[in-house]
Amino acid sequence: MYKLNITKVQSLLQAVAIDQHEPVMLWGQPGAGKSEAVQQLAVTNNAELVDIRASQFDSVDFRGIPVPTDTGHTVWYAPSVLPFIGNNTFPDDRMIILFLDEINSAAPSVAAVCYQLINDRRVGEHVLKPNVRVIAAGNRESDRGVTNRMPTPLANRFTHVEVEVDAETWIEWALDNGVHPIFTAFFKFRPALITTFDPSKPDKAFATPRTWAKAAKYYSSDMPRDVMDAAIAGAVGMGPGAEFMGFTAIWQDMPDLNALIKSPSTASLPDGVGMSYAVAVGLSGKMTLKNADAVHTYLDRMAPEYVVCAWTLAIKRDAALATTDAFVDKYAKKYINLYR
Repeated sequence: MYKLNITKVQSLLQAVAIDQHEPVMLWGQPGAGKSEAVQQLAVTNNAELVDIRASQFDSVDFRGIPVPTDTGHTVWYAPSVLPFIGNNTFPDDRMIILFLDEINSAAPSVAAVCYQLINDRRVGEHVLKPNVRVIAAGNRESDRGVTNRMPTPLANRFTHVEVEVDAETWIEWALDNGVHPIFTAFFKFRPALITTFDPSKPDKAFATPRTWAKAAKYYSSDMPRDVMDAAIAGAVGMGPGAEFMGFTAIWQDMPDLNALIKSPSTASLPDGVGMSYAVAVGLSGKMTLKNADAVHTYLDRMAPEYVVCAWTLAIKRDAALATTDAFVDKYAKKYINLYR
């Protein structure tokens, strides 16, 4: 199956699950952001999200409870947590996303019920509302989590895609969510550390996009340094945690950025890859419509990867910077082949 980063996965979910009304199955390692992608999709579409952890359900939880009637027949009372027709708990006038998370961790009897729910949009006499879209997710069998092999009939009902973890997508998320810029600089410097998940190793703590989000929260807190070290290592693992905390020393030793902007042609250049990324990211945050020319003058003395890094991040923050003479006449003409 195709591997797509979270940004492209969200585009696929929009095109297939939302617009085409076809169920989609997301595969991926723990902490890859599968659940978060579906949550964001619901926000984007102003949809109500119904989050069902299939591993915690029994088959009767989908079908409901049988109740005898005076006529001698049995009717099934539908579960209140599912958006079936007649359940006024859920809206009829806006989209509903039914998210079947951990579906391949469910019991075989639950998977059997899901055949009909996903393919026919019903369980027995209970029919999903027409405004419901279905998305499922689970870890890969190779991840050694609590998973069962997905039955072939159920698998054939989905459009499948695997979520690929990459640092650039996490950086975009960080920029949009006010994460401290040191994390952007760190992942520009060490992108491979965005994930260290290895199912063959017994490590309890390992780096994933999810655990780095925790680390970012810890870093921005007022924890004592020794407690912060332990918390970050406890989230992302000893190795990645130690590398990140070591990188904080580079960030703290960064030169005065205002002084660099004031004397862009003569100010000293940073020494080392880590410091160069730190300065590039720092300058990207300092760039404005008024000082863009001075900032570019300094950046242009650095290696191209740092120039592209700074401008890319700056324009992500303020698109108006792309209209400056520094961008149009200097950056674009010289570096166009690097950022296409």
